[in-house]
Formats: sequence, structure tokens, C-alpha cells
Amino acid sequence: MKTLTGRLPMKYRSAVRFVLVGALGTGLQYGIYYLLLDFFQHHWAEVAILTSLAFTIGFVMEMICNYFLTSFYTFKMRPNWKNAGGFLFGRAINYAIQMLLLNLFIWLHLSEELAGIAAIALAGIINYFVLLPFYKDRKRDS
Repeated sequence: MKTLTGRLPMKYRSAVRFVLVGALGTGLQYGIYYLLLDFFQHHWAEVAILTSLAFTIGFVMEMICNYFLTSFYTFKMRPNWKNAGGFLFGRAINYAIQMLLLNLFIWLHLSEELAGIAAIALAGIINYFVLLPFYKDRKRDS
């Protein structure tokens, strides 16, 4: 039985798996962000930095899950120091882009809820290309 990506030409498989993992990660990150944002707004509404804290906690939780899914599912590799270093490098860039976009969108008067999802989605598009070189020295692309 072929999987969804097993039916695709090899050159597209990791990109499609990346999108699937990214969608799951986006949902996880945004869900945590949204819940914490709601919690913080009800308990400490006067502390503006808590929006960034909620976003960061969601990012870290998603990053841990995403590393293992990216390694095992997206690129079909076991986690190792090389791809862990590349992943962390890519995620550091991704985090900086996300925080920049989040604060830009909030500054432009987009709601915190919409700013969060827009920042996550736009930064995620870039992430695949940042990570690709750290996973590409394999013999085949499955």
C-alpha cells in the first residue's frame, strides 16, 4: 500500500511531508500561543511582554515536536548532531523572523490572534529552504 507521498515523484516527497509536518507544528504552536495568550490576558492584561512569552513557549514546544517529525518523517533520517545543529540554526532564524513579523503585525494594529498565525505561516515557508542543506547529503530521496 502506497502512502500519500509514496505516489509522488521522489523530488516532491520531502517537500510535501514538510508541509504536513509544518501544518501540524503550526497548529500546535498556535494552539499553545492562543491558550496562553487568553490566560495571560485574563490574569495579567497590563503586562504587554506576555504576548511574546506566550509566543515563545508555543514555539519551543512546537520545535521539540517538529525536530523529531522532521527527522523521522520529512527527511527519513535518524536524529544526529549534524541535523540537530542545522535544525536549531534554522529554527533560530525562524524564531527571529516570527518574532519580527509578530511585532510588526501587532504594530500595524492586527489583532494578536491574527498576528500570531500570520507570523507562523510566513516564517514557515522560509524554513524548508533553510533546513534542506542539513538533510540533503543522503544517497536517495525517499
